Amino acid sequence: MGNIDFSVTENHTVLAPNWIGDTAMAAPFFASLRLNFPDSKIRVIVNPWVEGLVRNFPWVDEVIKLDKKNLWYLLKTFRFGKLKDKLAFDTFWLLPNSFRSAFISYLSSSKSRIGYSTRFRKQLLTNPVFLSENKSLNLVDYYLELLVANGLNPVSERIFIKIRDDLLEVSKNTLEKHVVLSKRPLIGIHPGAFFGSSKTWNPKNFGLLAERLIDEQNASVLIFGGPGEKELTEMVVKYSKGKALNFFGRDNLLILPGLLSMLDAFISGDTGPLHIASLVGTPTISIFGSTDPKLTAPRGSNNFYIYENLDCSPCFKRECPLQHHDCMEKITVSDVENRLKNIL
Repeated sequence: MGNIDFSVTENHTVLAPNWIGDTAMAAPFFASLRLNFPDSKIRVIVNPWVEGLVRNFPWVDEVIKLDKKNLWYLLKTFRFGKLKDKLAFDTFWLLPNSFRSAFISYLSSSKSRIGYSTRFRKQLLTNPVFLSENKSLNLVDYYLELLVANGLNPVSERIFIKIRDDLLEVSKNTLEKHVVLSKRPLIGIHPGAFFGSSKTWNPKNFGLLAERLIDEQNASVLIFGGPGEKELTEMVVKYSKGKALNFFGRDNLLILPGLLSMLDAFISGDTGPLHIASLVGTPTISIFGSTDPKLTAPRGSNNFYIYENLDCSPCFKRECPLQHHDCMEKITVSDVENRLKNIL
């Protein structure tokens, strides 16, 4: 790996992760990049799924959206299009580990291309970073290691994002159409997980939890859901005996950070909105089963997780390979209620 002379680097381009949670956990990387290069332009290439979140990042100067994945589109955009000259002198940072992401950086002709040396990517990178296979890092540290390996300093404090005033106003107006903001506590629940059923707690449990919080804490409870989760959110509301408010379809990624920042607590599995809630400073409770909280649980004194640590977990499978889902089924409504006492 050749040394990079960052003193002659004017701009930086970052290929963002493909998933919402991973992108939220990359916030310290972006903050650190800005810390090391306060006067440089930082561009971020995103897929449409995470675009709204990245536009909330104060460290980013320009967002470039990739609308398609096919080879001709990539060639037209990076090799023959206007981005070829635009990115040629940038340092290109790859946060995803796919071969496709390395190929995109190679097509850009950027003078320096930095990423992990995985999946046959070494020849496409000018500065591949090697990480021992047995070195398990929290995803936040995993991204920061790309900077450290190239002699740069990561931020030391926990990173938060401040919501833009205009987006915060839209979020507030959206909430006020459905709840009385002065009535507290205001609690958000996200029962789904795009990854698969192995990461989801029983919707009946979420519904019973919502009902108890409303009856016993006089709480307002909002049920959030992503694309394809309308039926799931409806089930949770049904199990709450219709007392929780279904917020499905009332938000988007551009205003979701603002919405979550107004909550007193947020409860979910290991999913994207959990990490956004943590990023805006909202206390969280996360329910872990098939994934490892050491790798992806939010950090900070106001973030708590529940994990049974069974012999079969974490398995990192989309569906329970043993067909019993004990890692989630053994977690009770009372377990979450008791943990919530640390917040409310």
